[in-house]
Amino acid sequence: MHQLTAFRNRSFRLLWIATLLSSTARWADIVVIGWLTLVLTDSAFMVGIVAASKMAGYIAAPFMGVIADRVDRRLLLIVASAVNLAVSVIMLALFVLGWLLLWHLIVLALVSSVTWAIDNPARQALVADLVEIKDLTNAIALNAVAVEITVVIGPALGGLLIPVLGIGGAYGLIAGFFLMDVAVLLRMKGGRRPAQHVHESPMRSLIEGLGYVRENHTVLVLLVIVFLLNLVAAPYRYSFLPLFARYVLDAGPAGYGMLTAGAGFGALVAGLWFATLGNVKGKGRLVVWSSFAWPASLLLFAMSSSYYLSLALVFAAGFTQAIVWTVIAVLMLSHTTESMRGRIMGLRTGVVIALPFGNFLAGAAAERFGAPLALGAYSASAILIMLAIVLLAPKLHRLE
Repeated sequence: MHQLTAFRNRSFRLLWIATLLSSTARWADIVVIGWLTLVLTDSAFMVGIVAASKMAGYIAAPFMGVIADRVDRRLLLIVASAVNLAVSVIMLALFVLGWLLLWHLIVLALVSSVTWAIDNPARQALVADLVEIKDLTNAIALNAVAVEITVVIGPALGGLLIPVLGIGGAYGLIAGFFLMDVAVLLRMKGGRRPAQHVHESPMRSLIEGLGYVRENHTVLVLLVIVFLLNLVAAPYRYSFLPLFARYVLDAGPAGYGMLTAGAGFGALVAGLWFATLGNVKGKGRLVVWSSFAWPASLLLFAMSSSYYLSLALVFAAGFTQAIVWTVIAVLMLSHTTESMRGRIMGLRTGVVIALPFGNFLAGAAAERFGAPLALGAYSASAILIMLAIVLLAPKLHRLE
């Protein structure tokens, strides 16, 4: 089946399994730490602070992309997962011993954010290393499917296990997933590329990557879209959903987990659909229309007080968000030379630094004006921003 052609590569199959494990753990952790912060502080602002800390490491991602172009990318993934394992064990120990404080959550969230800055560019570039170019779209779509499966499983596990096993049990499970991830990555072979410009300083390599982006207008426009949508659309999963679950929909931790899982399920359906299309035409049009549909669904969600209607709207948001991110990844990798993939994926991850700022501002706005009004303002801003980008970059919808 053409939907599974990338799976013919053994190393890609193992990488796909490793992605399942690490991303399940990461999403479960996002739900658990968000709810734990809310319980400890009863503050929407503090939820935004911890959510921002969880992603602050994105600022280092461009430098990590330079490293991903120089060293074994598989080794980088192993190191990142091992550090995440250590963070989970520390969280578990602090909670069990009764020593866990807010500053512990912030510091450990910052550490795990750096591992994501290492993991994401290395993993994205490694996907392109492992498969032939004709299978690249399929491999990226399947990798997105693996992530989005976990966006369903991870939040559901986090949200449902909190009342069943408690915070300690949830962190024990998270640590177990990271341990299995390390074991799978150790079995994987291949994907290593000769180091590029090893005698060149990392800063010079990074500047070279920035110059490449400046000349490559396709990649530049896509990076701008990623930055702005992470600022005003993506925070809904991290800062707004726990607030809506507790204060607007009265759904509790299980309901919060299911809302997050609903967004993940929508993204999973989108990934499966995209994988069946093969090398789809009209990628630019897909980016444009899904970039409008995503914040539009969030605007409707902000006005909803029905749990089941909200669940459906979150599904729609997850579906359209996944299309945006998947198509952008395909376009960026297919319009980038092999020697630049690590740096470009590093910059792609680095511009997500907008997300912690978005989370921080979301928490402050929700504290001041309430979650529905704050999310409504965010969503309207995203729609206006995309309208401006389409007008300023008319060639965007013709990208292939």
